[in-house]
Amino acid sequence: MIDIILVGKALSILLLALISPGPDFVVVLRNSLTFGRKSGIATAIGIAAGCTISFSLVLIGLDFLFKYHIIKLVMSIVCGVYLIYMGISAFKSKAQHTHLECSHKKAKSNWTYFKTGFLTNLLNPKLYTFCTAILSYVEQSHPSRATNITIVIGQAIMALIWFTAICYIFSSSKIQDAYFKREVWINRILGIIFVIIGVKIIIG
Repeated sequence: MIDIILVGKALSILLLALISPGPDFVVVLRNSLTFGRKSGIATAIGIAAGCTISFSLVLIGLDFLFKYHIIKLVMSIVCGVYLIYMGISAFKSKAQHTHLECSHKKAKSNWTYFKTGFLTNLLNPKLYTFCTAILSYVEQSHPSRATNITIVIGQAIMALIWFTAICYIFSSSKIQDAYFKREVWINRILGIIFVIIGVKIIIG
């Protein structure tokens, strides 16, 4: 049985993390502005595919580790402290991005951009650390397999929709500027949420 409330909580947290400007955002926007929207969309599909694999690997690992009480306790403390650290860092961070200009270059095959998005996501060690920290919060509720599968599929769909939207919406310099001007506040909101979740993970 799917725990709709837990799925909603997990996807809400992951959505906030998703919209925070990061490497995935920049690579999709750059490819879209430089090589065309189709290239950006192919990159977005690659990122969504990478998310599916990385989240699945983390969930499988946590499902196994959380069967042992002492490991669950240690993981909860470590992941909770890490999220609190991430939250404080995000809250204190300053704007790091500026808008990208449109420059037309000859596009390569869509497969090339798919691989770029896929590898950008899959080979990012920080992503796995972050996934472990967030999903530790989910695993504390001992969700069913159906619930975990729904979360994995849901976050992949969110990633695809968000990064596809970037290809169309953020081609405007004005929209980019308005978004990046709010980068600090996005990170502050995200930071507060991370600290709260980190505390919840530690106290169980």
